[in-house]
Amino acid sequence: MITIDGNGAVASVAFRTSEVIAIYPITPSSTMAEQADAWAGNGLKNVWGDVPRVVEMQSEAGAIGAVHGALQTGALSTSFTSSQGLLLMIPTLYKLAGQLMPFVLHVAARTVATHALSIFGDHSDVMAVRQTGCAMLCASSVQEAQDFALISHIATLQSRVPFIHFFDGFRTSHEINKIAPLADDTLLSLLPQDKIDEHRQRALNPEHPVIRGTSANPDTYFQSREATNPWYDAVYAHVETAMNDFAAATGRQYKPFEFYGHPQAERVIVIMGSAIGTCEEVVDELLSRGEKVGVLKVRLYRPFSAAHLLEALPVSARAVAVLD
Repeated sequence: MITIDGNGAVASVAFRTSEVIAIYPITPSSTMAEQADAWAGNGLKNVWGDVPRVVEMQSEAGAIGAVHGALQTGALSTSFTSSQGLLLMIPTLYKLAGQLMPFVLHVAARTVATHALSIFGDHSDVMAVRQTGCAMLCASSVQEAQDFALISHIATLQSRVPFIHFFDGFRTSHEINKIAPLADDTLLSLLPQDKIDEHRQRALNPEHPVIRGTSANPDTYFQSREATNPWYDAVYAHVETAMNDFAAATGRQYKPFEFYGHPQAERVIVIMGSAIGTCEEVVDELLSRGEKVGVLKVRLYRPFSAAHLLEALPVSARAVAVLD
């Protein structure tokens, strides 16, 4: 066991599973970028024995642009952001999703500034990127933040759909807790090397030139967009498989939608994020009083599978409260 905060736990996994890390600090994700930069400066290596290249850009828009370029050359790349920084990345997120570029963006969710700046946590930033085509996986604790960081990196390589791995700013990103760390050997054994090789083979290379970034007319554009649907249909299965493989390696089992509580629960809360821990404690207390209650934890938010959510919800449920 180690004592670490959420940002440190996520940065450790992201650093060791990447080759190019483009950064621009923004609260409360800043320490992920700062730690990655410090580790690279100290010569710390990733799981393949190389020191990742960490580059600070002029803005979050530049950071995601650098990630895009790195991915086009066959490198494994990642970044970290929050709030307005995530909004600056939206145009490139559309491109990454449309081009089926596997990568993970780690987000410490934070309020988007409106009439005033607020550095505190809500989901207004991640909710603003639901339409980009990125898969979205939500962690609710420091342990989950570390574990889901790896699961996201596995699932994006398997599915080719870019992932946004997010967790609550400050409440999770800065919470210091004891967790079971992930060793390099575990990371190496779970990362799909064959998919990494395929990603490298798709790299831009003058030895086998291809055209990318073309302009499409309406007669082909819609067909091309529809043609990506099978990749999205497969995301749930890829995440579920990654979680099962992770459980086999570590003993920690997760599900994209997971129910906790009485098997014949009549009252159920559906929730996502750090409040899950509070809800579980309330459920335990009410169960001790003989009440039939439970909480349904949402992990895979995009692509959203209503069928799997209903499958996880007890048929006995008479009242369901969805908390945002």
